[in-house]
Amino acid sequence: MENFSKQIRSFLAALQTTYNQQSQLGKILIPGLFLFVFCCLCSVLIGLFPSRNSPASVPSPNIVPTTSTQPTPTALFEFEFPTFTPFPTLPPSTALPTLTPPPTGTATLTSTAPTTTVTLIPTNTATQPPPAPTIVSSPPLTIVDVDKVSEYVDIQNLTNAPVDLRGWRLVSEVGSQSCALRGTLQPNRVLRIWAHQGDPGFDCRFPSNIWRDNEPDPAVLYNPQGQEVSRFPY
Repeated sequence: MENFSKQIRSFLAALQTTYNQQSQLGKILIPGLFLFVFCCLCSVLIGLFPSRNSPASVPSPNIVPTTSTQPTPTALFEFEFPTFTPFPTLPPSTALPTLTPPPTGTATLTSTAPTTTVTLIPTNTATQPPPAPTIVSSPPLTIVDVDKVSEYVDIQNLTNAPVDLRGWRLVSEVGSQSCALRGTLQPNRVLRIWAHQGDPGFDCRFPSNIWRDNEPDPAVLYNPQGQEVSRFPY
């Protein structure tokens, strides 16, 4: 017993020493912790000893509800459906309608054909020759020579005044190759016109020959109004 008392005193002394060594917060928490543990132990001990004044608990019987005791539910909404009156039944009609037949007369359709007036144009069965080209008398320029092998034509100014060649054309009649002239031809002067390139004279710069050497192929000169003024050979 004395040993137990010494152990308790030594434990309390160690506990007091530990308490004195704690800070201000520790000195508050340690007593609270001991108080909490003491309350827990007391509640456990009280629960182990039943109370003498408490009556024995009697289980309550389970009451099974019967269908006769259940109240009748009240409808939240009352819907009133209107009463529909059925349509009257009509007896079937036994009488058939009488159809009036169409008249038996035969209709006669009269069609009138449209009258077309045709105007006949008189035709001339004779073959009309093409109109001859207009040849200007006493032209200012004329063709004086054609060399088909060398591919050039010489034209001459027959007047005493210079002639502007703009709008004048030299044409090879077979093949219809046309060369547009330009420049000025002085009085009584002769201008050599080359189908390709040559010197001296004017170059038409055709890529190939335009004159037929062994076939009739006249050279024709036209003025700016499109009138024929000279032809060689005639």
